Amino acid sequence: MASHALITGASGLVGGWVLHHWDDTSTTPLPVRHADVDLLVPGSAADLVARTRPAQVVHLAWSASGRPDYRTTDDNERWVDATLELVGAARAVGARVWLTGTAVDGEVDATDAYTRAKVRLRSALAAAIEQGEVGWLRPFYVFDEVRRRPAVVDLATAARERGETLHLRSPHQAHDFVHASDVGRAVVAAVAHDLTGELPIGSGRLHTVAELVARLGASWSADEDPAAPAPAHTDETADITRLIRTGWAPTRTEELFDHG
Repeated sequence: MASHALITGASGLVGGWVLHHWDDTSTTPLPVRHADVDLLVPGSAADLVARTRPAQVVHLAWSASGRPDYRTTDDNERWVDATLELVGAARAVGARVWLTGTAVDGEVDATDAYTRAKVRLRSALAAAIEQGEVGWLRPFYVFDEVRRRPAVVDLATAARERGETLHLRSPHQAHDFVHASDVGRAVVAAVAHDLTGELPIGSGRLHTVAELVARLGASWSADEDPAAPAPAHTDETADITRLIRTGWAPTRTEELFDHG
């Protein structure tokens, strides 16, 4: 009997790309979407695992980053509880588990509900992550020009389509931007090569916000706000050494920035 991998958040920004690239693994995907199961209902995550008995669990589900309130919604804390329930159920049936953190999940003074929730989840699973019992995937600044995410991509695309100039408050802030397709392939590589513990996912290079906007074909001008707080993890790149060793490379990201 073929082994199966339970993939939550399968219709999300990263989840769609994970399914697209899944042929690189030896297991059969069992995609789970919110329309199928509401994992925020207590007991639903444990029931799902008990019914499907997967060999692997790739947990990508969370409050969608496309929601205007995703950083402030109370659902963030509910997702921590649902994820811990899922992890407990998966470990009970012997399934290997991969979870998604964020580039800022190490912040000690997180100011928004989303980051606080990711920090709490990582803290609760710190021993399991350190010992390689679960995989902790840490995508950096994920973008997708087709899905028009995040907001700056949507604004740049709209400005380009209207022939307008986009006014940027932080044009020179640099981040490790990585295309959602490359993140999807990185998740697949982690599963296929059993990369557990902490796994940063990025391009390993810095690009400015203005550079991203320009590569998307939009004109921009600086409308900088000196009073705006500096974002966390600017000027930090993901250590992608482990991913590179599997043969993975951030090809879609490089195509945009090097040839766009």
